[in-house]
Amino acid sequence: MSQNDVKNDTVSFEENPYSPEIKKPEDIVRLFYIHNVPILPVISKRGILFGILRKDDVIAELSDIARSTVKIDEFVQKLAKKMTMDELLPLVVNVKDLIAIDLFGEVQGRMTRLDLFMAAEGHYEKKEKEKGKEEKETQPKDAVIEWLIYMVLEHIPRALYAVNSNGKTIFFNGHFEEMYINTFPESSDVDIAFTEKILMDSAINDIYTSYVYKRQFFYNKELKAYYERVPLKSENKTAGYLFMFERDITKQDLLVPDIISDTDGIDELLSRAERSILVQALTQSAFDVAQASKMLHITVADLKKRIKKYDITVIKKEG
Repeated sequence: MSQNDVKNDTVSFEENPYSPEIKKPEDIVRLFYIHNVPILPVISKRGILFGILRKDDVIAELSDIARSTVKIDEFVQKLAKKMTMDELLPLVVNVKDLIAIDLFGEVQGRMTRLDLFMAAEGHYEKKEKEKGKEEKETQPKDAVIEWLIYMVLEHIPRALYAVNSNGKTIFFNGHFEEMYINTFPESSDVDIAFTEKILMDSAINDIYTSYVYKRQFFYNKELKAYYERVPLKSENKTAGYLFMFERDITKQDLLVPDIISDTDGIDELLSRAERSILVQALTQSAFDVAQASKMLHITVADLKKRIKKYDITVIKKEG
């Protein structure tokens, strides 16, 4: 083989695939738009998180043309920042996974939000970790998941309150705190003992079925608010309840209450049944009290007394 042949064979190997000359800062900007992500994690070959590139920071840096000529690794190292989970969540709340790059702008694969959060807290490792390490990672991973659940709930635009199976508070978000203080202006903070009592007292929590929303709601007379009660399941057992308060529900959306409840005694069930019958009669008579009293075979005065007793809203007819 001639020397020329040898040179031709070796030319293709002279280029370093991770050379700073291959990628430019502008290529990183394209990644943001191609993958529609607000950040790019910068990781090593072993999956160690170096920092986070923010789209706004990269674009701002490139607005200076002189700086755009900087080497790619220097550019990435300058802008890659350490970020906490609190700082990251608002940026990725609508992003399921992200594109990770190395210091030279080369794409290294995808990273889930959970992987990113764990990396930010120093718990991230490659998926092919040894079995012996998996048990050690269980506790910090569970802690991150619990934190993630908390932060996601905090960003849901509804008032939320959660209790365990014993009715003891385990969580409430800022929206609930705001609703509570608006309802009780004399309070400077949520009275947890009082809240637990009023949420678990069936006597002040009416059950309704909504024809508009096609699901069950409750109405708390103290908080003056409608809510859904969602069981929190753990290993197929109810570990507590999440109270999800609804701002847009009105009594007119919930004219017919449910009767059966596994927490009420016979007196409560009979009262609920009587209230349901009264509401149905009023609804069918277009809220004509005289007509509804005839349907129920009681006097108008008796019906008005019962309406007051059960706090039933009578919609006045126009005209």
